[in-house]
Amino acid sequence: MRKRSILLLVGALAIAASLVVGPAATAGTSGASAGTVVFIHDQEPPNLQGPWVGNNLYATSLVLNNIWYGGQIRNDKGDFVLRNFAVKPRVVKQRPLTVQFQYSNNAVWSDGRPVVCQDLRATWQVFINPQNNVVSRTGWEDIQSFTCQGKKGTIVFKTLYADWESLVSGGPYAAHIIAGKNMNEMFLNSVPISSGPWRFSSWQKGVQLTVVKNPRFKVAPPMKLDRVVFRYILDTNARFQALKSGEGQVMEPQPQLQIADFLNDRNFVVDRKIGFAWEHIDIQFGPKGHPALKQPYVRQALITGMNRAQVAATLYKDIAPGLPALQSHMFKPFESTYKPNWQKWRFNQQRVIDILRGKGCTGGPSRPSAGNNDIYSCPGVGKLSFRFVTTTGNQLRALTFEIIQRQLKSVGIELVPRFGTGGTVFGTVLPSGDWDLFMFTWVGSPATPITIKDLYGCGGDQNYMNYCNRKFSNILQKVSVTLSASERAKLLNDAELRYMVNDIPSIPMYARPVFVIRSAKVKGPVVNPTTEGSPWNVNIWTTA
Repeated sequence: MRKRSILLLVGALAIAASLVVGPAATAGTSGASAGTVVFIHDQEPPNLQGPWVGNNLYATSLVLNNIWYGGQIRNDKGDFVLRNFAVKPRVVKQRPLTVQFQYSNNAVWSDGRPVVCQDLRATWQVFINPQNNVVSRTGWEDIQSFTCQGKKGTIVFKTLYADWESLVSGGPYAAHIIAGKNMNEMFLNSVPISSGPWRFSSWQKGVQLTVVKNPRFKVAPPMKLDRVVFRYILDTNARFQALKSGEGQVMEPQPQLQIADFLNDRNFVVDRKIGFAWEHIDIQFGPKGHPALKQPYVRQALITGMNRAQVAATLYKDIAPGLPALQSHMFKPFESTYKPNWQKWRFNQQRVIDILRGKGCTGGPSRPSAGNNDIYSCPGVGKLSFRFVTTTGNQLRALTFEIIQRQLKSVGIELVPRFGTGGTVFGTVLPSGDWDLFMFTWVGSPATPITIKDLYGCGGDQNYMNYCNRKFSNILQKVSVTLSASERAKLLNDAELRYMVNDIPSIPMYARPVFVIRSAKVKGPVVNPTTEGSPWNVNIWTTA
């Protein structure tokens, strides 16, 4: 299964049903046993399908990345390192693009069968099958032929595909397990096999999911732990209290103010860095969105009325001091390719009022006022009152909304909260297009810009805002077939500045800092700023 380069990072998921799959969890809810680490998390997967419609969540990848194990994985610097591959995959011919790869002789499934080329070929067949409800077929649909000889394989692409290494390096399904199966019904509640350091054990829905050491894992040192228990706690305060009280030993929290309490606590170690994740506000262009949002001047008023720098500086001053507003959807501030393309849109409340009044909008204030309750209405599009969707259970995100809501209300634009659980807003609301503004985080990797067409291109697999600029989309398509990283960066920066910044389909807020908090008694967990997540090196984790 390909590890998607772009995943959704959501708020807490509320799973109403309670179901135990397999034997009861071996770690009780009161704490950890010897050889066990309890990993507290705010998100519970809706199922274990991974990159399927209604899933594709970062929370799911935390479990599956070490089950459907990659030929290569990304380390904590974002670089590819060998795992189930014997050697790095390589391009042997550019036209047609031809790639060769080889699995290690030590790469085996947990049932003892070898991991072979046919497993990745079967995975290709899964993703190009139109009957399967996969999130994206990008890359897979560009393959012309796939030949196998035991552990070795050769892939010929129909066209150049710049992200070939991510595609080939992803963890495959086991061909002998999925043969003849309806993949839309597979892996809903369990996964029977693994090629990685752990394997699935049990799932008590609404409480915890347990994985245990895979004794057949040989391509790297095996896990020192017996098991890892993912404990799902929806309430923000309750999660941090559980960590403080020893009910869990590791947490990879979304940025929250409570992190500050752990920074100087000798009983815990906090690792942090800016990652390949970015918080943003998408704007709906489709027929179910507010008609005013199709007007460029309204979108200009929205971004001009938001003090994005103030939001970042205020909310993150204690846990990530100096966090700037993000000025690019393509690259992150720590990357050499980053250009502050969005700095054109500076906070100016009086400018918002001038824009709206200049277009004939009426009913709003004549000057910014913190106590304003008057909302503008504009010719042909009505009242500037927008449904604002995001997830419940995330205090910092709620505070972000409250600040933005107050800023915009002071200039006559109303935001109406439509918060919901992650399972609802991402499984139903987001793909429906029945929303106006939607704030969430994409979690990416160094390769994300290669396939950014999926997010912002016309008809992109994950372009849920229905934005379409044909000239911009054509450039994004060109990026996906450009092998030179420097050429891709120039294309992306030039196109973003020329088209996307002027269209304003999505407002960048900030690159998300990534945190891992661990008990001082646990060694090994560190931030991995990519979609691999902190368990990327779980084989070296130890407990005192």
